[in-house]
Amino acid sequence: MMRREQGLLGVVLVAAAGLYVWLGQPGLPDQPFADRAADIAARDVNDLTPDEFLTRLQGIAQERPDLPDPHFYIAMLLRDQGRGDDAIRAFQAALRRDERHVGSLIGLADTLVLQEGGTFVPLAERLYAQAWQIDAGQARAGFLAGLAAWQDGRPDEAEQRWEAVIAALPPDDPQRAQVLDLMDTTRQDAQP
Repeated sequence: MMRREQGLLGVVLVAAAGLYVWLGQPGLPDQPFADRAADIAARDVNDLTPDEFLTRLQGIAQERPDLPDPHFYIAMLLRDQGRGDDAIRAFQAALRRDERHVGSLIGLADTLVLQEGGTFVPLAERLYAQAWQIDAGQARAGFLAGLAAWQDGRPDEAEQRWEAVIAALPPDDPQRAQVLDLMDTTRQDAQP
């Protein structure tokens, strides 16, 4: 380092220390994590930062290790923070606790597709199909399983899946019109 850079670094360090003494609380003792987690657990959920909410969910997951829901919500929060790999692990943790947890099946599939830039990997297609088979009211999952087949060059399979989704929905369900519109758009986009 040159003398000028060393001097500048020294000024920055002195200024930072001064700000810490002036604005910070150097005499405050460290707060153990357990105390911090208890403080977070006692506060209103609406007052928590995303990191504090994550800490709260992790505490719930530790307290109730057999429940998939805390892991599902952890995964959703991580995905929203752009932490796709961590979200995938959290969705998988939820599915280890309940392999039929529909939200986690769909969330994991969505995250995989997102990480692939919108391309359906075979696992995402299977997850969407499984979620729809468990809950036929999950029309979006059924449609996306068909769309994955469509994009993979299996239009007949896609059409069969889409027709099954439509057939499973009650006639007055607004999802019917949405799925039909998406089917028409997909078909039109495929025409030369």
